[in-house]
Amino acid sequence: MNAGYVRFRQAIDGFLEQRPALCQYLFHFVMGLAAGRSILGGLAPFATALAVVSPFLPEQPAWPLLGGLLVGIFTRGDTYLLVNPLGDALAAVAAAFLALRLQKSGSSAPLATLPLTAGGINLLVKTGLHLFLKKGTGVFPGLVSESLLAGLFTLPFYYVLTDFRLEKKEFARPLLLLFLVLCGLGSLRIGPVEIREVVVRGLLLLTAGGWGAPWGAAAGVLLGLLVGDLWQMLPRIGFYAGTGFCSGILRSLGRTGVLVGFVLASLLFSFFYETQAALAGHLIAGGLAAGLYLLCSPFLERLLGKEKSRLSGKSTQLQAQIGFAQRAKPAEPLCGDSLAIARLDLQRFLLVVSDGMGAGINAARESRIVIKMMEQLIGSGNPPEVAAGVVNTALYLRGGEESAATIDLALIDLSAGSVDFLKAGAPPSFIKRNGSVEMVRSTCWPAGILDRLETEVLKREILPGDILVMVTDGISEVEQEGTAPGDWLYGFLLELPVEEPQTVADLILKRALKNGSSQNRDDMTVLVARFCGECELG
Repeated sequence: MNAGYVRFRQAIDGFLEQRPALCQYLFHFVMGLAAGRSILGGLAPFATALAVVSPFLPEQPAWPLLGGLLVGIFTRGDTYLLVNPLGDALAAVAAAFLALRLQKSGSSAPLATLPLTAGGINLLVKTGLHLFLKKGTGVFPGLVSESLLAGLFTLPFYYVLTDFRLEKKEFARPLLLLFLVLCGLGSLRIGPVEIREVVVRGLLLLTAGGWGAPWGAAAGVLLGLLVGDLWQMLPRIGFYAGTGFCSGILRSLGRTGVLVGFVLASLLFSFFYETQAALAGHLIAGGLAAGLYLLCSPFLERLLGKEKSRLSGKSTQLQAQIGFAQRAKPAEPLCGDSLAIARLDLQRFLLVVSDGMGAGINAARESRIVIKMMEQLIGSGNPPEVAAGVVNTALYLRGGEESAATIDLALIDLSAGSVDFLKAGAPPSFIKRNGSVEMVRSTCWPAGILDRLETEVLKREILPGDILVMVTDGISEVEQEGTAPGDWLYGFLLELPVEEPQTVADLILKRALKNGSSQNRDDMTVLVARFCGECELG
């Protein structure tokens, strides 16, 4: 395969590998933008509350969220008159700075201190600025109420955005973002239509289509209470509740029935619009909401399908087939690489590969220590990063460069269809899916060299038909003219027509032996797993 083509495909896949991080940055920026613009009953408590939480985001920088906050504050306009936007910006920056100091100090009780920090900073900064500008005292009761709300909202922000244990967090984050978008960005317009109207009607369609007419009406009541001004609350609640109920009446007919009910409700309520411009906005909002529903409903159906399969007891669990191949360094009696394949329970199993420093018996001893310890620690319920830290400490205390070894771990959940990778000094792993290959890599020192191991757990989805390949550097770094180390394996997997895991492992080893110089060859290990549904095993 052409080396330029391989590198082009690697560049594309490398960009795609960053999609989760880019999506997180975008998520945090939009959340900050919405929070900065959000108004709740004439008060703006969200910016300071979110700024306090920003330093605690797990493995994500705080600047996208803080940048979104500042942009939102200064583009909010004149809807908030207690203190000018400068007060909000100063309070948010001060709150983020103090929270960062708190995070670096390793405070064990952020849930107790963060609300006090958010509320206190919001009150002190805005009161101080108000006095400096020599304004009247009529805003102080509003500032006290706003500061209390800022402290209160810190708790849900912390629970949802950090790594604090929270069931159904995959639903909580989009819901929190949706709430802030409705409050902060809902007043923005697409031509004659407010974004709020499109989003709310789309939500009513999704709720009615997923759970029926009663839930659609209930969602209409709740959304009517949360969005818009207080003076229009009662007619707004009636409109939303009626739309949600009518949309869910024909739910048994599928998406077509839901849309028919929605269109009938929209036509019925169109009689209440007195001007042509208002009627046009109403109809355009309905059309955009219908498009939003058609776009998002397949995702909702998949979620509901998973829930139904769990409730009915039907198993959607994947199965795995394993193959491996090894070859010792020339003139050495024993391969310095070690591997483990362990079934932890009915849902999870563990793959671990370790390459001991050097070659021969000493390298094999160190790599086997790593393999056994990781297997025992993970099997006892320890998270991968904790297990790797224990192994690193054990090797480090033994002393000497020969006590170091790599850790290449894949913890696979067959029921959830996911795999957690942890790499310490290990080369990339590869996931082959149909005609594409993804490289999974992480930069970290091998275990035993430093007193502390800075590891990162990388989560990936696995689907039926996926092939996972784990190798040591004796495979990935064999010499081949015209390509960088590892390129040959990427290109080889792209063109590989076979899927049987033992055959794949044997072919990779055979090609590596052919590509590499026998004089400088290192220990070689290949571990391959192929995932499939239960019906494929029959």
